[in-house]
Amino acid sequence: MMQDGGAAGGADTPSDRIVAVPCEGDDVLALFALADGEPLGEVPVGSHPVHATTAEGRTFVATMGDRAVTAVDADGAVSRVETGVLGPSHFAAANGELFVSCTAGDTLAVVDPETLTLVARVAVDAEPHEVAVAPDGRRLYAGSRREGVVDVVDPAAREALGAVDVGADARVQGVAIGPEGDRGYAVDQAGARVVAFAPGRAEGGSDADPVLDAAAVGADPYDLVVTADRVFVPGRGDGVVHEFDRDLGLAAVHEGFSRPVDLFRIGGERWVLDAAADRLRSLEGSVVETPAPGLVATRVGDRLVVSHYDDDRISLVDVADGTVWTAETPAYPFGSVVV
Repeated sequence: MMQDGGAAGGADTPSDRIVAVPCEGDDVLALFALADGEPLGEVPVGSHPVHATTAEGRTFVATMGDRAVTAVDADGAVSRVETGVLGPSHFAAANGELFVSCTAGDTLAVVDPETLTLVARVAVDAEPHEVAVAPDGRRLYAGSRREGVVDVVDPAAREALGAVDVGADARVQGVAIGPEGDRGYAVDQAGARVVAFAPGRAEGGSDADPVLDAAAVGADPYDLVVTADRVFVPGRGDGVVHEFDRDLGLAAVHEGFSRPVDLFRIGGERWVLDAAADRLRSLEGSVVETPAPGLVATRVGDRLVVSHYDDDRISLVDVADGTVWTAETPAYPFGSVVV
């Protein structure tokens, strides 16, 4: 799920914070000073690193070309945690453990971030992608890109409990659970739809259909942002952002984007990251120029660390003051973390 909320820090973030960027094309984690973008080094992490997260003082990197994830300590020490199946891509934290979707292994690998061991593998439907965590942390929801379902997982028991059938031809990409926990949402990329479901009905033993409603969105949707009263779905193929209420009643269709991929609420406006335009533009029409189009961004206070995937650069962008700094990276920088 894309993030509409904030993250720790702001314009006066401590000077010793570091931006860690998996660079998919060069199999490294590139490090930069958050304050000024100064390059601090590169750490080899394995084949096709795409996403990173932090736990127990370490940075964990999902390497889609391997059967393992990589852990990097604060002192630079590197450890590998074998998943046993190919394609680690996304992380979710629950029950003190990391759940890693393995797209080629139809599995969530469960990693203990303290002992750096694989403690379990949870079988789910084919090509699991994003994983959403319930607000109370008691359930995980993993979308299947091949089977058109959202699997429901009990993280404490490390077992699947049921599934939401999004549709026979659906390709589930983004998955999110609303902040109150009573609504779940799944993006069907193949059908250009967003589907709302009742999380409690998706477990075994319930006779009620968990699917509550569905609505059409722009072509080639990939992810979504869910707040207490709104659901936003960018349509990458049409350059639009659909805005719904929590029951998928259409509130607005925001046009004028090129390839919208992400959305962040900063300074009272919702800013859209565009993978085909060198700018941030808010739903209200405000514009901030960026050095290049951005594919992924990480929020740090009122700023965004933007990964310019096709241009081998990252930038720190302030929505009030514009670009703070830009730095060259190894090939294809992807989802960063700030440590």
